[in-house]
Amino acid sequence: MREFDYAKNDSWQSVSLFFGGQRASVRESGEFEIVSYGMKKNGKTGQGEIALREVLSQKTMPPMNHSQEDFRKIPSVDRLLRDFGPSDLPQALIVSLARDLTSEARQTGNPPATYEAMLHCLRQRVNALRSARLQPVLNATGIVLHTNLGRAPLSPEAVRLMSEVSAGYCNLEFDLVEGSRSRRGGYVEKCFALLTGSSGATVVNNCAAALFLVLHQFVQEAKPEALVSRGDLVQIGGGFRIPEILSASGAVLREVGTTNRTTLADFKNAITERTGLILRVHRSNFYMEGFVKEPKLAELAELGRRFGVSLVYDQGSGTIADTATISGAAKETTPGQALDCGASLVCFSADKLFGGPQAGLICGSADRIETLKKNPLYRALRPDKLALSALQPTVEAYLERLSGKQIPKVTVWQQLSATPETLSKRGQKIIEQLCPSRLEIQLEKTFVETGGGALPRSRIPSVALKIRMQGSRPQEMAAQLRRMKPPVIGYVADNRFCLDLRTLFPSQDNVLARHLAALENQSIE
Repeated sequence: MREFDYAKNDSWQSVSLFFGGQRASVRESGEFEIVSYGMKKNGKTGQGEIALREVLSQKTMPPMNHSQEDFRKIPSVDRLLRDFGPSDLPQALIVSLARDLTSEARQTGNPPATYEAMLHCLRQRVNALRSARLQPVLNATGIVLHTNLGRAPLSPEAVRLMSEVSAGYCNLEFDLVEGSRSRRGGYVEKCFALLTGSSGATVVNNCAAALFLVLHQFVQEAKPEALVSRGDLVQIGGGFRIPEILSASGAVLREVGTTNRTTLADFKNAITERTGLILRVHRSNFYMEGFVKEPKLAELAELGRRFGVSLVYDQGSGTIADTATISGAAKETTPGQALDCGASLVCFSADKLFGGPQAGLICGSADRIETLKKNPLYRALRPDKLALSALQPTVEAYLERLSGKQIPKVTVWQQLSATPETLSKRGQKIIEQLCPSRLEIQLEKTFVETGGGALPRSRIPSVALKIRMQGSRPQEMAAQLRRMKPPVIGYVADNRFCLDLRTLFPSQDNVLARHLAALENQSIE
């Protein structure tokens, strides 16, 4: 294992070593011995010297790598910047990358072989950093609520209002009638209360924050325990675990039942004078079937009322409309249905099936909601004007549905409701725009998942373009399309590169066709 670089003299009687930017001279005397290294402190041997002794004691010198002259060839940062030329990134970022590159070359003792190689390495790092900038992409994965790609796309109305509100001032906390200060989010909260059939509602910055706030407020020192079925101790993407949220909030987890079977009697036997609440958690990214059992929400709510214990439901997915209307989708309990079953509070995400921005909604009785809003944590978790402005048109679209209208303006539901026949027609038009010679494109039926911690049982029928290209592996095609503007994100299956049309907007079909033509002609930047 290499620990250093060195330069030998012709007789092998002495060797100069460069370790961590320092030089050590050694000579051969039965074994290689260190003459000077400069790594001693307070009479003790430093770690660098130990590493040198271990390698030198082997008596066999490894192949020569770089001489001291190589390190003198490491260019200055100014030269790299001058030859790099102009960039669309801030100059301070380019300077930082150039400094990191030259510093690493000195510290590792492994500089690029030529100046051109080092300049090329700098360009690669700049390109990698540029690709990390937030930018639009074409989602052709088929996963509508793709967490890595931003989850729910917003409706045009939500985007318009966000743009108008963010470009200037707004009445975020101002009463236009009275001309005085008002409470933030009052209109949106009223809409959510009406939508879920509750007497109160509020908004925080995500569903994890919503659950944390509820636990922190309603699990008190005298009653610190939260009863949770072992089957509900879930983990979702990003390492979010229910037990850790409980612990951070100050609640004490009391596990009930087993992973696959938890009965109402298990909860009844677990209730003590220390019980603060019962928590039911939506299984957002998995499901259990077979020898399983769990009490219904209404049964848990009734049990809680008998013992004076509140039931809190983390609904998670944000299902407001009936998911059974979507082909291939399983039916899920809505927040309103959970409240009708007797849940005291329900929290859910706004950027999943609800189709809004990142936010966490809490619905329940008005007095409990007001208690939450008085908690000092609420101010730290409250949403900003952009989140509220995106929520407003989205919740209004659902309220229009209550009047007998459909929901034409919630993008997620438009995507999920598109028929395979419609997708096939779009796919045919894309293929017709191409004159493939190297590309072999087939339009095939597929099944996709909703993603984003929603509808884990569902397999939604869809349509995808499945592509092979002569002389190119699917992974190479995927990498080339990711480098285009805008980037295209697909997936590889059955040794083909696949582009699912369910998550591609009709307005993007022509863009995809141009990218595929460029891919075939190899006119890729």
